[in-house]
Amino acid sequence: LIRTGVKMMWQVAEPNEALIISGFTRGSTGTSDGMDFKIVTGKGAFVVPGLQTVRALSLTLNETELQVNCVTSQGIQVVVQGVVIFKIGDSTPFIANAARRFLGQQAKMESQVYNVFEGHLRSIIGSMTVEEIIRERDKLASQVRSASGTEMEKLGLVVDSLQIKDLEDPTGYIQNLDKPHIAPVKMEARIAEATTNRERAENKARAAYLIA
Repeated sequence: LIRTGVKMMWQVAEPNEALIISGFTRGSTGTSDGMDFKIVTGKGAFVVPGLQTVRALSLTLNETELQVNCVTSQGIQVVVQGVVIFKIGDSTPFIANAARRFLGQQAKMESQVYNVFEGHLRSIIGSMTVEEIIRERDKLASQVRSASGTEMEKLGLVVDSLQIKDLEDPTGYIQNLDKPHIAPVKMEARIAEATTNRERAENKARAAYLIA
């Protein structure tokens, strides 16, 4: 009976989770804000029923799709599509921050991350031209990721990757960028076609003359 009771009290954290033990405990968060809870990762801990409560916080990767309406420095509207892959940080301060905000409601992380990156995308794209966005997608992603670092840390989250997948242009500005280059190409094609037709006609006339 004693052995069964001990087994029920012994809780083991899975490799991809942190156990948050609250109640009668001294805690191990290393913080000074008065919150008293213990974080357990990669091992087990005793949890006393009635005196302590244990809840799991998942440390697995999460994904948030971005679709943000922005305005460039030229005043041109664009829609930026991307994806953020993130997770709760592995260190104790990150887990503690995430526990305070998302314990029991981790589904809210996705909307919080979206809000963080939406604001920084709009701010940074507002200082760039369309041409710069097209040429420097990796630089844009790096700047947005760097700018969001402090806010993500407060949430207890770290970014695994940020990718800018597509850039939509409701005004047709990007399509018009190609027109100055397309016109000479079309002109050259028409000239080449006219030259070919003329040579073909001359060859036919010459052949007809020789037959005659």
